[in-house]
Amino acid sequence: MKLKRLVLTPVIILFFFVSHAQLIMIDSETGEYKYEDVVSVEGKTQQQLQKSAKDWFELYYGECQVKSETSTISELDSLQSSSSFVALAKHEFFWKFISKNIKLELFYDFEIKTKDNRYKYILSNLRIGKIYMGSLDAIDLKTYIERFPEKYHLKIEEPIDAEMVKVAENLEYYMVNGKLKKDDNDW
Repeated sequence: MKLKRLVLTPVIILFFFVSHAQLIMIDSETGEYKYEDVVSVEGKTQQQLQKSAKDWFELYYGECQVKSETSTISELDSLQSSSSFVALAKHEFFWKFISKNIKLELFYDFEIKTKDNRYKYILSNLRIGKIYMGSLDAIDLKTYIERFPEKYHLKIEEPIDAEMVKVAENLEYYMVNGKLKKDDNDW
């Protein structure tokens, strides 16, 4: 009986932590959703990395890229410097809420800071919304998710986390190899 109780207690505790899991990265200082990392790329100058980042952004986002007539892009353009690249990125995905698929548009700030032999990417300010009459109308992702019961949070976080990880991996591959990484399911 004691053995059963000893085994059952950790299982219950583990179940509790898994059921409250959080996929999306949270900045410990601000509490906001944010993905960032510094990546080494040997043998590349700051200018080469900057050009590669801009080229990758154009190739990766293509037509999904939000055009510069939005007020948000204008604000981001003012942050540009010779060692950083800032843009507004958009990702569309479906969220299965109960039995209905809901199409959502995720917008986030994409920033790359470059130095010789390394770059830092920052994916921040995640929000859900639409472009309406030339400007972005969106709410913070954290606020959007918290409007729903907790049991639906992971269903919306999974595709977002998968996309953010895919963006980081694809960017790193492009910076090293000069070409986009092919999807595993792209046969």
